[in-house]
Amino acid sequence: MTSPEDPEPSPASAKGAVTGWLGDFSFVFGARILSSAFTFLTIVLAGRALGRTAYGELVILLSLMKVAAELVGPALDTALVRFGAGAAKGEQDAALPYFSYILRLKLWLAGAILLFGAAGAVPLAQLLSPHGMGGAFHPIVVALASAGASATVLWAYAQSCFQAQQQFGLYAGLELITALLRLALVAMLVYSGNAYAVYLLAAYAVAPAVSALAVWRRTPVRFPILANVSTAICEDVLRFAKWTLAACLLTSLFQRADVFLLVFWGVSSAALGDYGAAVQLTLAGDLVILTLFNVLLPKTSGFTHTGELRAFLRRFRTPAFVSVLAVIPIVVLSGPLVRITFGPEFVGTGKLFSILLVGAAFAVGCAPAGAALYGMGHTRSIAVLEFIKLLCLVATGSIGALYAGVYGMAWAVSLTKGTLGIATYAAAYRASGEGAR
Repeated sequence: MTSPEDPEPSPASAKGAVTGWLGDFSFVFGARILSSAFTFLTIVLAGRALGRTAYGELVILLSLMKVAAELVGPALDTALVRFGAGAAKGEQDAALPYFSYILRLKLWLAGAILLFGAAGAVPLAQLLSPHGMGGAFHPIVVALASAGASATVLWAYAQSCFQAQQQFGLYAGLELITALLRLALVAMLVYSGNAYAVYLLAAYAVAPAVSALAVWRRTPVRFPILANVSTAICEDVLRFAKWTLAACLLTSLFQRADVFLLVFWGVSSAALGDYGAAVQLTLAGDLVILTLFNVLLPKTSGFTHTGELRAFLRRFRTPAFVSVLAVIPIVVLSGPLVRITFGPEFVGTGKLFSILLVGAAFAVGCAPAGAALYGMGHTRSIAVLEFIKLLCLVATGSIGALYAGVYGMAWAVSLTKGTLGIATYAAAYRASGEGAR
């Protein structure tokens, strides 16, 4: 029997995980290119219709919705893929209780988000209102963002079911349907003359709710309250999820901490509009990272030997290098790209976009290392790295925002992503000497 210290990969799982990822990645990535095109058109329509100032306000509200949905939800999704992946190998009976238990937790989470949004609508509206807005957000928009977050939590459960079963056609299709529906709703509002931030926020909330209902019958479990779940299954999920929960919570905060810090330091809505547009233009990098993680996680979850992880990481050295080089021509074309998409009103977006691309390139190159750590159960290492990354962003971002506004924040985000991306690779190589946990 191969020991955990064996440097050679296990032939069956290593070959299957590494050679099988490319086809699934290509399919999901192709579908996501199309869904990202729909998302990009949605962003451009909203930005052009609202203008810099109102778009900056929408960015804040969408950030609130995203954070509320992703503080806890992705941890449960990752646990579902980790323990429900057996369903893809014909072990449906063994995997079904995990689907049931996690859906039960998701329903409780969605309800808690709704209650929190209703109870905290007034103070959150006052806290998040940007400088120069001329008043606070109406509490109804905070409640609406919470409703959208709840819908997203359940939408993500459906998608994670398909991911765990490696049904990547349904997985990608759900995302494509949601992006298309969101684009249709936003386009309808824009061309009917009702392009107000609150209506656009409603479109973002409705799209995941409708698309999740459309595919709900294809998920393995639809009535989790009626299912009995053993104590052992609860312990398995919670033991894995405790560090995953911390990591996902910290990741979610990091992804939107820049916006909230800019609000805290009194950056205007117009500057936030420039910054938010630049962040949206880095969507392609996030697309690659998310697709790599989603495709590689169920495959790396089968790793049990150190040699498998080492072989896996070696195969991604060249793609990581290429991802960094691919940024160069995009940086050169950043100015014209902004003028074509958002228009000349977004005066600072081109420079901000080029700065943020540097961090995005490092993040893409290091994505396989993060998936490998998750797959082998090294969630504590991920949580520690995400905690350090958030602290670095808060420290450097506060200084940057105070002295250089949105430009200082952009540099803080890129430098933090680059540094911690390299640290993630280092942690993965260290984990290859410890085995799975």
